[in-house]
Amino acid sequence: MTGEAMTKPIELYCMALQDRSDRVRWLLEELELPYQNHFLKKAQGDLDSKDYRKMNPMGRVPTLIDQGTVIHESAAICLYLADKYRTKKMAPSLDSPERAAYLQWMVFSTASLECIVARMFTLQGKTEAQKNDILQTVQEQCAILEKPLNAVLSQQDYLLASGFSAADIMMAAVIPGASEYLMKPGSAIAKYMERVMQRPTAIKAKVFEN
Repeated sequence: MTGEAMTKPIELYCMALQDRSDRVRWLLEELELPYQNHFLKKAQGDLDSKDYRKMNPMGRVPTLIDQGTVIHESAAICLYLADKYRTKKMAPSLDSPERAAYLQWMVFSTASLECIVARMFTLQGKTEAQKNDILQTVQEQCAILEKPLNAVLSQQDYLLASGFSAADIMMAAVIPGASEYLMKPGSAIAKYMERVMQRPTAIKAKVFEN
């Protein structure tokens, strides 16, 4: 941690343990930071309340408050936490030769991978033809995106040669959404997921529970 002492727990606003707050909660556990979950109920209008919209104008989750600093977007939150709190080395330093790869994988996890995986959650209400088109697109894109992942994970246990980082948290939280396309038996990605899913912090944060 930096020299700043924490006066109260970090506040994490979410709707469930397995929404996009899961990766933030996992990182908080890795960093051994005290935090408090605030579970919001969409049906009761919590996301549209005046107070919450002041924190997150989009009315989405997660949103984090850290000693008065308010931040949303799960990737941004994880970048912020990993850089600010150095209780564990969850991000390479700014002058590290691994910093570029770290930022690359952090952005890849959402900008490249999650936007494709998210299509798996748009099937409800679609015709069979529409579902097939969506699934075909996901399969085709995953075939492209899995190549760089399998390549690096065939050479090392984690995305960075130095070891587990916040980039692994972001990536591992997204991959299961399209597991049938990304976690092929025996692949480097599948073996990687077996490793990260067994981390005590992931289990404690209930990231992979159904």
